Formats: sequence, C-alpha cells, structure tokens
Amino acid sequence: MIRAKYIMCKRTAVAKNTAGREVVYKMMASGCPGIPVVDEQSNVIGIVSMCDILKTAKEKGREIEKITAEQIMSRTPITADIETSLDDLAKIMVENNYSVIPIVKGKKLVGIVSAREIIDTYVEPHLFSAFEE
Repeated sequence: MIRAKYIMCKRTAVAKNTAGREVVYKMMASGCPGIPVVDEQSNVIGIVSMCDILKTAKEKGREIEKITAEQIMSRTPITADIETSLDDLAKIMVENNYSVIPIVKGKKLVGIVSAREIIDTYVEPHLFSAFEE
C-alpha cells in the first residue's frame, strides 16, 4: 500500500505573520496551490490556498503586502499522518474539495501532499511499486 510518506513533498510552510506576497512566492516555489501555516513548534495551525489569497484581496480590497497568512488561513485544516494510504488521501481531498493536505508525524509538519502527487501515483503506479506493502 502506498502511503503519504512515500509521495509527500518536502516540508514547506509559512509562519502566521508571513506577508501575503511572501506566501505567494513560497507557494510558487513549491509548485503547490496551498501552503500550511505553522507555529513556532512546527504544528499546523492553518492552511492558505491561492483561492484564499484571491478572495481576501478582491473581496476585502486589501493589498497583498498588507495581508498576513494568519488573516487569510483556514483555521481548521485537515491533516493526515505519514502512514495515511494513497486512497484515503484521495478520499479526503475529494470529500473536502482540497488540493493540498499537510502531512504530520504526531502534530509536527513533515511534508505536504497535493492532488498532483496523488494523480501522478495513479497514472504511473509502476514508479511507486517498490513502496507497496
């Protein structure tokens, strides 16, 4: 069985006081449409998606430089453990309309899985066959 720990991307996150422009730059650099927001102990406290940034900037008339991650983050992000199966990750994404899931060990962020990694795994399963249990 393919698990989150085998397909997750490196740990990419921002602090709650990170400016909106920096959040966007970090998302662009990671290639993910969302990014976890963490506290000082690397616990996931929220998640910011590109849609969150657009919605806040357009609806509230704020300049992106004046927005912080904390102001626009979803405060109740669903996370998954490193042992969560590929099928369960896909189910979480579909049921919640998510494009990114923070992956945790205990409560600490260790990586992220986006819809892209899940689709890649479904399209090219032979590349991940070494991880199947």
